[in-house]
Amino acid sequence: MPAAPVMARSAAVSAFCVFLVLGVLTASLGASLPYLRERFGAEHEVGRVVSAYNLGALAATVCIGLLGRRLNVRAAPPVLLAVFAAGAAGMAASPGWTAYLGCAAVTGIGYGGLALTLNTAFARGFAGNSVVMVNRLNAVFGIGAMLGPLAAGAVGHTDIRLLALAAAVCALPCFLVGRAGAVLAAPEGESGAGASGRRGRIGLQLLPFLLVGLVYAGMETSIGTWQSTQLVRDGWSTQAATTAASGFWAGMAVGRLVLPQLTKRLPGRTTLPGYLAAGLGALALAAVPHLAVVAYPLAGLALAPVLPTLIAWVSGVAEVPQQATSVLTLCCMLGNAVVPAVVGALSGSDGATVIPLVLAGTCLLCLGLAVWLRAARR
Repeated sequence: MPAAPVMARSAAVSAFCVFLVLGVLTASLGASLPYLRERFGAEHEVGRVVSAYNLGALAATVCIGLLGRRLNVRAAPPVLLAVFAAGAAGMAASPGWTAYLGCAAVTGIGYGGLALTLNTAFARGFAGNSVVMVNRLNAVFGIGAMLGPLAAGAVGHTDIRLLALAAAVCALPCFLVGRAGAVLAAPEGESGAGASGRRGRIGLQLLPFLLVGLVYAGMETSIGTWQSTQLVRDGWSTQAATTAASGFWAGMAVGRLVLPQLTKRLPGRTTLPGYLAAGLGALALAAVPHLAVVAYPLAGLALAPVLPTLIAWVSGVAEVPQQATSVLTLCCMLGNAVVPAVVGALSGSDGATVIPLVLAGTCLLCLGLAVWLRAARR
């Protein structure tokens, strides 16, 4: 069996920096919507920028999965970093809405490809410590997500496009992330008949996992996208609403540190519906006038462990955990692209209470799917 590949220290540090930038830009998109409306005009459906970004990420994930062994994985990280930086620079230089939307999709391609390849590299590149390192990598993304709305609020009244320019500039020095390709290109630890015997297809028994992942990921993105819009409708200034939106991401960061530790003795089939039920209560509270600023951080706190719990659960029951996790990732990407647009369409331009009620309805749907998943896995 070949020796386990080792991630170069410079590649790991660069990957952490890349994920910080990805977190900042990704979380800032929803918080930027009021400023984008001011910059490009109220006649545009500015929420489409989030869908375009996530559709680009979905396209990258699908293409990488379909290419499989034909993909030059050693070259993938630096190429994807260049795509991300070029797309972000294009967003900064875009003179009109159509160009901005197209560049957001290109940036999303870089984001989705980097998220997939670097998570895979970290999972393979640290031997017995890989699980810890993958969690740390995504924790850095969470820190960036907390900073994203704050950054949008800081530059929004000047020109919101400066945030994309800063992302492009900060991504370029991280070129050493290209060394992560060596880990991706390393031979698998198992091959031939032994490996083929372990291969299996994703069966119908995994369908509930995939549906929960699709709806949940879309709901999480929708909260980050539309909460600042709700606060503006509730009477907050654009800058204050954008800044307050970071509370949801702060709740997510704290929840991922605290709740799994408190519930580690409970199985996923018990904790997953519990997290969603608590999140549903918090989102319902957000419909009460002037309580949204408290309710959304509580929602982030409650919902934070949902996706890691789902990934751990599906990995434990699937014939081929890597395949199941890959398909689950695709479903999450699809949810990120579709659900925010649906939430925006259902919310319309009505009062501030409509947005949290639509989000609560989405959470209720996810809770129902989680209950179905629990019954199906008994």
